Amino acid sequence: MDTKKVYAPYELQPSVPIHPGEVLKDELEARNISQRKFAALIGSSYSVLNEILNGKRPITTEYALKIEAATEIPAHIWVNMQAAYNMQTARRDSRLSAMLEQIRKAVAPL
Repeated sequence: MDTKKVYAPYELQPSVPIHPGEVLKDELEARNISQRKFAALIGSSYSVLNEILNGKRPITTEYALKIEAATEIPAHIWVNMQAAYNMQTARRDSRLSAMLEQIRKAVAPL
């Protein structure tokens, strides 16, 4: 009987990854700031901001810093949320999952 501990590379995750743009959208609504006004405040086009808020673009480091300047929510929080979203999305990719399983099986005897 194999008594090796099974490595769980992640903790409890939502059933559907939540893009940080959704969190930002909620924050803007809570602050009663329109998307157009926020885009203007951070020097962004409305269309780019809207794509972020709708999960079609990532929050980059530059955007995280702009959001931090406008909201006082630290940039690292936005970057970390984006990284977590990217990781959760990648883990849901069946081709990648199959490849990772092959790697785990290959290194198991080592």
